[in-house]
Amino acid sequence: MKKYILSFFTLVIMIFYVGCGNKKSSTHYRPSYNQNVGRDGRISYFSKYGYPTPDVTYTDNFPYLRDSSHLTNGRFIGKSEKDFIMFFRNSKMQGYGDNSSYWRWTYEIDSSDYAKSINKVLPTINKSFVFTLEKNRWVRKPIKSNPVGRLKDIIVLERGKSGVITYLLIKGSNGEYLLRGEYTIRKVLGLAKYNVGKKVELKLAKGGDRKYTSTKYNPPLLPSGFFAIEKKGGDFVVYGGGFGHGSGMSQYGAYDLSKNYGKNFKEILNFYYKDIEIKNMYSLPGVGREIRIGLTTSNMSSLNHEVVTIKTDAKSDLVNSWMRITLKKGDEVKIVPKSSKMYVYINGKKRAETKEKVELRSSNNRFTITSIRRAHKNPTYRGTLEVKLSQTASSRLNLINEVFIEDYLLQVVPSEMPRSFGIEALKAQAVAARTYALSDYLKGRYRAQGFHVTDNTMSQVYNNTHENPETREAVKKTYGLVMLYKGKPIDAKYYSTSCGFGASAVTVW
Repeated sequence: MKKYILSFFTLVIMIFYVGCGNKKSSTHYRPSYNQNVGRDGRISYFSKYGYPTPDVTYTDNFPYLRDSSHLTNGRFIGKSEKDFIMFFRNSKMQGYGDNSSYWRWTYEIDSSDYAKSINKVLPTINKSFVFTLEKNRWVRKPIKSNPVGRLKDIIVLERGKSGVITYLLIKGSNGEYLLRGEYTIRKVLGLAKYNVGKKVELKLAKGGDRKYTSTKYNPPLLPSGFFAIEKKGGDFVVYGGGFGHGSGMSQYGAYDLSKNYGKNFKEILNFYYKDIEIKNMYSLPGVGREIRIGLTTSNMSSLNHEVVTIKTDAKSDLVNSWMRITLKKGDEVKIVPKSSKMYVYINGKKRAETKEKVELRSSNNRFTITSIRRAHKNPTYRGTLEVKLSQTASSRLNLINEVFIEDYLLQVVPSEMPRSFGIEALKAQAVAARTYALSDYLKGRYRAQGFHVTDNTMSQVYNNTHENPETREAVKKTYGLVMLYKGKPIDAKYYSTSCGFGASAVTVW
C-alpha cells in the first residue's frame, strides 16, 4: 500500500512541476481560440457588432514570419476581449524577453481628452489605412477635420492569431472610422502631450512583477498593437504588452534565449525566422560589397539638409568631374545650397560653386560631420561622403555615405542592441541587420534617391551610438552571414519586446 501511495505522490509532484514551468523551461504554448475565428486564424468581431467586413485582400509575402508563442509558463485561451484584458493585465505571465520593462504596460485616459487627440491625429492618416462608415459600407476617403467629435467608444473588431489588433473601430458623435494595421492604430491612439493636452502616465512592468514598477509619459506612439481596452465610466483603460511591431526577432527575447536558455545565435534566429538557411552573402549573385546610406538631419526626421559641414580627419580630396580640392587634416568643408547650386567653402573661404554632386575621399577613410548630431555628439563615418542637391526639396542637400557593408554593420549593431545583451544575442542581431540591409539593397527602395538604406528607423539606425568591442566581435564572427528563404534573402524584421506572442507579417503590414 505504501508503495502505491508513494507512486501516486511522485506522479502528482511530476505533474505539478511540468505544469508550473520555470525560467529554464523550453515549453511553448500556443493560443487556442474557440470562437470568432476567421481567415488565417484571425479573431473577428465584425458580425458580433453588426459591422460589414472591409474588402481587403491579404498576400503573405513573408512566409518565414509566422505567428508564434514566446511564453514559457501558463496557457492563454482567448475566447473574448475579456480574456485579452486578463492576459495583458497579467504581468506574472512569463516568456522570452520578459526582462523588458515593456513586457506589460497600461494607461488610463479620460474620453474627452482622448477625443481631442484622436480628432487631431486622424485627419493626418493616409486614407489607405482608415475607412469611413457610409451607408453600412466602409469607404476610403480623406478624413475631414474634427472627424470623431465626442468619443463614444473604441472597439477591437479584429485580431490576428497572435493577438495583435488588425482592425480597430473609433466610434464618435460625428462618424465611425475603422483603423487598419498596427502602426496606424498605435499612432491614432498615441498619447502625445501636444495632442492630449495633459500628462498621461504609461505604467510598465517586467514579467513576474506583482505590480507596475516604472513609468513613462505621453508616448506619441503606443508601444505595440498588442493591447485590450476596458471602458470604465468616462475613461478608457488600456492594458498592453510588448514594444514594437511584434513580427520577426524580439531583441529582448534574443537576449533571454542566450543568457537564460543557453541558445546560440543560429538557434535564436531559427526560433524567430522559420524555414531559413544561413549562408555567406558574398557568394550570392548580384551582391556588391558596398552599401549607400542616406544620412538624415540631427533629429533623424529628414533626408534634406539645410547645410552640410564636414571636418576632415586626415588628408582628403573633394572632387567631382571637373573639380579637385586637396584638403589637410582638420580642414572644414561647408556646403550651402542656393539658387539650384551648391556653394563650397573651405575654412570659411568660398572655393567653388557647382550644380554637380561632390564627393569627399579621405586617406584614412574617416570624416566627422559637424552639421548633424547623434546620441554621441557629432558622428564620424567611414568610407566616402557624397553631397548633392535634393531632388525633393528646393535649397536642400542630400548627404550619402558609401561604405563596406561590414563596416556599416559596425555602426548599426551598437545602435540597435545594447552591448550588455551578450555575444550570442549580438551575433543574432548582426546577422539580422546584415540580412535586412541586403534585402533593402536588392529591392532598391531608395534607388531613385541614389542610396540603398536610410540611417533611421525607416531602415535601421546607423551610427547613433559608439562602437564597442562586443559589437565589433559579433560582426566579425558572423562575417557575411545572412538568412535565406528558398535561396533569397529574407526581410529580417526585428523589434524590441514581445508580449508573449509573435505576429505573422501578414497581420502586421
